[in-house]
Amino acid sequence: PPWARIGPEDDALAGKYTHVRPLPSLLKLDDAARCRCGADVDPSAPLEEVECTVYDHDCAFPARIQARRCTECPRKSRMAAGPDLGGVGLFNLNNSTVLSHALLNKYDAQLSAGETPFHAFCTAVDREYQMYGSRLPFLHPDRFRTAWFSFMAVQECRDGYTCKACGTVPEVVLVDGVTVGYPKRRKTGSLRPPTHTCKSSSVRRDVRPAK
Repeated sequence: PPWARIGPEDDALAGKYTHVRPLPSLLKLDDAARCRCGADVDPSAPLEEVECTVYDHDCAFPARIQARRCTECPRKSRMAAGPDLGGVGLFNLNNSTVLSHALLNKYDAQLSAGETPFHAFCTAVDREYQMYGSRLPFLHPDRFRTAWFSFMAVQECRDGYTCKACGTVPEVVLVDGVTVGYPKRRKTGSLRPPTHTCKSSSVRRDVRPAK
């Protein structure tokens, strides 16, 4: 989004921010279509239309999306190459779940301004859906979390951070674990918070906690 850009170089990299309304009910295949395996679309494969759900910042609605069966994946997997949809301000997660950039960037704005956890954001959006009479309910928090991280994985994220003493790559970084914390039910023997210490933990005697 425009507020997250730090200069003209970001405009050249990310291009113009797209906000198309009303959103189309038929999401057409485009030149950037590819399968989740990374294979490009095969133009000789039959064109199919499948049902999907589009989640916007204030409502969700059923739609149809065009796709072609992936010729690189096993036939039993039924994987298909779908449109990128970035040109209309949409993010295609898996050809059945489509989210608007406005929705995803809405979480970015709240995350950067108020450290909003995923569950709290999803609860607030679900209430807005009810208030505005959405035909469909909002995503489950786990599903939205998957979509948001998938969206961030394809972004060209850069920042202008630098420390006067340590430069651009500090040896020690303090991380706030509230926003990106994980539920207790997902705790495993190998998943631990960044504050966990053990016998092999590095000892940095020049680092002192704030009083």
